[in-house]
Amino acid sequence: MKIKKVFIVLSITILVGIGVVFEKSKINSGKIVMGANYIKEVHEVDDKEVDNVDEDYSLEKFFRPSKSPILNDKIEKSLYDSYGKNQNEINLPKELLKTPNDTILNYFSVLRDAANPLDETNTGCGTMGDARGPYPVAYNFLSNSYKERLTYKKYLKSFENKLHINLVKLNEVVPDKDRPNDLKYFVEIEVIEGSKEKKGLFAYYYGYIYLDEEDGVYKIKDMNYTPENYLCAPYHGWSYDAKSFVEIEYGDWCSLIKGDVVVESDGYEKKAYFKDKDNNEYYVLFYTLTNGTDIKIADYKKNQDGKWEVIYIEPKNCLDKNKN
Repeated sequence: MKIKKVFIVLSITILVGIGVVFEKSKINSGKIVMGANYIKEVHEVDDKEVDNVDEDYSLEKFFRPSKSPILNDKIEKSLYDSYGKNQNEINLPKELLKTPNDTILNYFSVLRDAANPLDETNTGCGTMGDARGPYPVAYNFLSNSYKERLTYKKYLKSFENKLHINLVKLNEVVPDKDRPNDLKYFVEIEVIEGSKEKKGLFAYYYGYIYLDEEDGVYKIKDMNYTPENYLCAPYHGWSYDAKSFVEIEYGDWCSLIKGDVVVESDGYEKKAYFKDKDNNEYYVLFYTLTNGTDIKIADYKKNQDGKWEVIYIEPKNCLDKNKN
C-alpha cells in the first residue's frame, strides 16, 4: 500500500515538472508577432477570487475597450509611391526618423492601414486598407542588426491575420538594467484581427520598443509585445493592481515598507509611494493598460539632494531568498 502511495506521489511530481517545463518552453518559444518578440503574460498570481465590490476591481474597468485617441495619425503621402516595391528598393526620408518619437509614430502610421488576411479570414469586404503594400516600407524602420535577425519573409508572416493597428499609448521609459545604453519606449496598440466568421475582433498588446542611432537617424533595434488578458484581473490576482502589487511584493516579500502605500494617478500613469524603516522614500511607476491592469514600469528612490533617481528592485529575488 505504501509503495502504491509513493508511486502516485512520484507520478504527480513528474507531471507537475513536465507542466513547468512545457510552460517555460511556451514563454521562450521564439514566436514573432507583428515584427516583435511575443512575450507571454506572466504574473505572480494565486487563485483567490477578487472582491468586485471594491471600486478598483469594478467589472466595467476591466471589460470595456479603450476610448483613447489614436496617435499614429500621420499621413506621409510620398510613401505611397513605395507601395508595391521590394523592401530592398526603398529608402525612407530621413525626416521620418529624426527622433525616436518620430520613428515610432511614423512606423505605426505606415502600419495603421496595412492588412495581411489569411485565406480563411472572412473579416471585412474586398480589399482592406492598403493591403500588404505598407509592410516593405515599415520593414525599413528596422535597424540593420534587427533585419539580420528577422528576415522580411518572417516579418510579413508575423502580421498574418492582423488587419488594422492603432497606437494608443507611447512613452519613453527608463532603460533596462542590462541594456543601459538602449533607448526604450513603452507602447500599447489596438489591433483588429481577422475571424473565420464575418466579423473583426479587437485585441490589445503592450510592449517595448528599443531604438538606436544608425547613420544619423533612429531605427528600431528590437521589439517585444505581450497580449492583454481581459479575464484574469476581474476575478483573480493582486498583481494587476498597483497598490496591492507594491504592498505584497515590496512589503510582504522584501520587508521594505514602513507605513502605508499611497497611490497617485495622472491619466494612465500611477505612482505608488512608500517609505522604508529608515524613512527613505520610494515610488514605483505603473501604467494602466486598456484592460484595466497596472503594469510596473520603473522604481525610483529619493536621493540625499531630494531628487528622484532610478533604481532597480527585483522583488522576486526576495521571494527566492525566503524560499531558501
